[in-house]
Amino acid sequence: MAGERAHSRILDRYLLPHEEVIVAIRHHWGRMIEPVASTFVAFVLAAWCAANAPRGASALVLVAVVLFFALFIRMCWRALEWRNEWFVATDKRLLKTYGLITHRIAMMPLRKVTDMNYARSPLGQLLGYGQFIMESAGQDQAMREINWVPDPDATYRRICDTIFGPGGHDPDEDGAAPEPDHEPYDEVDEPAWEVSHDDEPTYTPAGYWQDNRGRSEDPDITGPIPPPDR
Repeated sequence: MAGERAHSRILDRYLLPHEEVIVAIRHHWGRMIEPVASTFVAFVLAAWCAANAPRGASALVLVAVVLFFALFIRMCWRALEWRNEWFVATDKRLLKTYGLITHRIAMMPLRKVTDMNYARSPLGQLLGYGQFIMESAGQDQAMREINWVPDPDATYRRICDTIFGPGGHDPDEDGAAPEPDHEPYDEVDEPAWEVSHDDEPTYTPAGYWQDNRGRSEDPDITGPIPPPDR
């Protein structure tokens, strides 16, 4: 019931009314293996030192006890973080809530997701978790890697069906040019217009003129140019 209430609180706080939730999950419990194991080893070490350390080794016992309490506090912090972090996929975007003291929300629209890689380590195959690597145009670092995904096979299929399925969005279509609404025009081999030279003014090349009788004369370029006959 506590998990359902937290799930409902996350959805009510950060999702829009018209969004359809595809996936809403916490990290896999395998994330807590290392903190729990470290705390257990520190507890065993502190108990052994307290029971078997000589009287002059009180400092060693104190160090072992302090180490145990430090790892115990770290384990509790990790457990609270695990409880507060959610990965949510809707039909419009991907959300990731994280941060214990300062709550943060990372968001990526589905239309920006260009690729989604899926990996499972040997331990992940044994315990049942995986890792998603998102490729997007903006490369949001907070949303690039989603680790400790429980039930990764089914989760991967649902998200891919939403992004790349028949009703989803294909990022390759963003750069495609829209098809024209009309038939293409027939190509014209000849130019659409021609420049007419009929109205251009006539001129006489430099050094030439016409006399009164319409004769063109070539001046003597070695001397002064004589005036035309009148």
